[in-house]
Amino acid sequence: MEIEKEYVYTSLKELRVKHFPEVIDEGLKTQDPKMQEKTLHLLKRCCEKEKSERKTSQIASKVKTAKFGQIQTAEQFDFRHSKMTERIEKLYLSIHNNVDKNNLPKAIFVGNPGVGKTHLARALGYVSCQKGLGVLFLTAAEMANSLLQAQKLAQLEKEIARLKKPLVLIIDELGYVDFDVQASQLFFQVISARHDAGLGLVVTTNLNFSQFMEDCTRRSHSIA
Repeated sequence: MEIEKEYVYTSLKELRVKHFPEVIDEGLKTQDPKMQEKTLHLLKRCCEKEKSERKTSQIASKVKTAKFGQIQTAEQFDFRHSKMTERIEKLYLSIHNNVDKNNLPKAIFVGNPGVGKTHLARALGYVSCQKGLGVLFLTAAEMANSLLQAQKLAQLEKEIARLKKPLVLIIDELGYVDFDVQASQLFFQVISARHDAGLGLVVTTNLNFSQFMEDCTRRSHSIA
């Protein structure tokens, strides 16, 4: 009975129901031990239900805000799809299974169209949502366009702050659209700001990403 009582009181604290414990204490004092046990069992079930529903609601909200387009999970992915996906399975699942607020996902998926890069990126985003982390999914073209538009409207700082806000940012299809010098510089600003803040970043690309980032750095330095 003491274990259930501790669980109930801890749960009520987590749920931020401030005055329930004192009312429960008063009520339990008027009950015999058998009735106290039944009451605590019922309260435990209520707490479990409330926590479960809140978690479900929170995940749904995170998924909606992430703008995935569609939900794709690691369980749905066939790592036997190609030799490349077979090679990365162990490392990928290690990242996927250990995502939390103190271990944000950081990954770059490089390969030709059709190998499953976007699926794997979305799966990292979805598991991040399940852990209560804020996620944003967008294509590299969408990101570049939003930055260029914000710059024109003198709202660049606000847009960079928006892209820096989610704990996990997923940038899809880098390399499918060529960036001009200005777009490359703005893109690098966001990547640099997120890196300095230790935030999660997942990128899919058909380019050599290190060469792209070197080019972004060179261009940004040449403009400064």
